[in-house]
Amino acid sequence: MLHTRRVVALFGQARLMREADGRFQLEGGNRHDRLAAIEWSSLFLPEAVLARRKH
Repeated sequence: MLHTRRVVALFGQARLMREADGRFQLEGGNRHDRLAAIEWSSLFLPEAVLARRKH
């Protein structure tokens, strides 16, 4: 079994990633990019709980 991360969607410079354990991470982008990702996920991926990657 591969333990890799996958890009689910891109929003400007923000990347919505799915971790190997099934969690979702929102990485990068500006405020507008992150808000677009949150709105999109609420419509098309409502089961996702987005976490922002800490640096």
